[in-house]
Amino acid sequence: MGDEVENGVRVVDVGDAEAGGIPRNVSEMSFEQKKQYNLSISGLTYKVVTKAKKKGEEATTKVLLNNIDAEARAGEILAVVGPSGAGKSTFLDAIAGRINPQSLEGQILANQKPLGSDFKRISGYVMQDDQLFPRLTVRETLMFSARLRLPGTMSHKEKQDRVEEMIQVLGLKSCAETRIGDDEVRGISGGEKRRTSIGVDLIHDPPVLFLDEPTSGLDSTSALNVVQILHNIASTRLRTIVLTIHQPSFRVLELIHSFLVLARGNVIYHGSYASMPGYFEEFGRHVPDDVNVLEYTLDAIEELQNSEEGLQPLLTFAEAKNKSVGGRTLAQLKSNMTLAGEPIDFASGFPAETATLIDRNARNILRTPELLIWRLVLQVIVALTLGSLFFNVGDTPKGVQQRASTFAFTLAFYLFTATEALPIFLKERQIFIRETSRGAYRTSSYVIANFLVSLPFYMLQVLLFQIIAYWMVGLAPTAGGFFYSILILFLTLTLANAYVNFWSAIVPNFIAGNTIVTATTSFFFLFSGFFVPKAKIPGYWIWLHYLSNFKYPLDGLLVNEYTARPADTCFAPLTNGTCVATNNPTHPATRDDVLSKYSAKLGSMWWPDFTVLLILIMGYRVFFYFALRMQSKQTRK
Repeated sequence: MGDEVENGVRVVDVGDAEAGGIPRNVSEMSFEQKKQYNLSISGLTYKVVTKAKKKGEEATTKVLLNNIDAEARAGEILAVVGPSGAGKSTFLDAIAGRINPQSLEGQILANQKPLGSDFKRISGYVMQDDQLFPRLTVRETLMFSARLRLPGTMSHKEKQDRVEEMIQVLGLKSCAETRIGDDEVRGISGGEKRRTSIGVDLIHDPPVLFLDEPTSGLDSTSALNVVQILHNIASTRLRTIVLTIHQPSFRVLELIHSFLVLARGNVIYHGSYASMPGYFEEFGRHVPDDVNVLEYTLDAIEELQNSEEGLQPLLTFAEAKNKSVGGRTLAQLKSNMTLAGEPIDFASGFPAETATLIDRNARNILRTPELLIWRLVLQVIVALTLGSLFFNVGDTPKGVQQRASTFAFTLAFYLFTATEALPIFLKERQIFIRETSRGAYRTSSYVIANFLVSLPFYMLQVLLFQIIAYWMVGLAPTAGGFFYSILILFLTLTLANAYVNFWSAIVPNFIAGNTIVTATTSFFFLFSGFFVPKAKIPGYWIWLHYLSNFKYPLDGLLVNEYTARPADTCFAPLTNGTCVATNNPTHPATRDDVLSKYSAKLGSMWWPDFTVLLILIMGYRVFFYFALRMQSKQTRK
């Protein structure tokens, strides 16, 4: 590996791009000149209060970061290292804006000015876990990021050129057309996935980039490749890069400009790798020749932590050393951090964002054929089963019961099976949080795209189901009745998914979400009016009847069915050749009797049944929007 000097900056030669390496001069990429940022951290302290485990015990305060002073300069990589529990990720989250600033003490400055509330939008953050869509290819993943993060004034061709350049920079040409993959879908390697994750946040050329363990889980060659990429970007583009790393190799150490060594939230050392041996010689620890000084340092920290004196001698030395050199130590600010800054607009307009997200969601859905096919197969199986069980029901008391049972079961089928969408969105939620927290797009764009992209598939399911079941059961033989039933079932399926999406934005995991959705849907079914007539529901439970996701579609299907039948149709045995209304819900005679049995009335098809269904769908979508807004703004306390 040879080095060159260009404009006074060391550039690392890491191979030919065609062979999966990196261009010799990353600065040739078509990035615009951006403002450079030097970060200064002074007196950064972060404390959390732990609750008492037993009654009578007092809550305790744990210091996760203790009076940390550090700096990260443009054109350099600052590596945060330390043993487990040192506070590396916590420190990174703090300076990246992922911890509520009101919970921090001290000061974080960018170019000697407090960080603005929108600093996250101009910076990039690469999580330790690669949060990517498994069914998109590498090129598509980067292209969607470009469409969302690059200015709308750039042409589509310019964005494509940026993506191709990024593929070259990241050494991803050989796998550009390969899907990302996951446990279920075979895809790219771990190193390629990590480089793709970096590319997603690099595509808009952020002046500051944060990375949490970018080499974690990678072999030595892949880890070196990742750090080489970051070194070239920092050196040639004068970007500020801060990353956490665990025991890097010799070759990786050569590419890192500065180190911040932490132990239990305290600064042990801050400076270059070359100065590290002399620093610990002064402390009284001789560093043997030809050893990895950083590994030696971490071993020494572990040894001191387990000794009787603990880390205190090293902490005292580190504090005195920083003060003696005039250090980076500024006066610690005991007040909470204050943030200021000018807001930054989204890169693209609302229509362009929505169209891009619809495109991305549609590709993910269409590339899950097993999900699509099995849902459609299930529609056919259930429709045939239902049609054969209630085949050609007549206008008899038994037929009345079977017809209502058909509607109730169909609604239950759609409302209960919608929970299958829960794990799908829970996987996607972390991607949404990562993207929106960095200002990639508006939450409203995501909600609308999520809503619109699924509608054609919902309609396809309902059409397939009703074409089979409707005529087999022998429901109202009119075109109006048939199409209204399709409309109501379509809205029911849409409502079911809106309800599940709302809860999926709130619950912590699938188990909690599945429990809540199933339980509440069961209560909605119980109070729908099918099992207990509205008149017999106690007053303190009547609110559940009106909120029920079952009530309005059930009413709509029943009213549609009996409105489409002649008014003189008799649903009970004739008495002396005449149909006599019995006002007995057990033996309804007229269609008014039938509807009364299920707390429904003629004339309610469009109001309230159809209208309230629309209101419920829109209501849950609005709740979904606000729940996502809270998620995207969520920070550690």
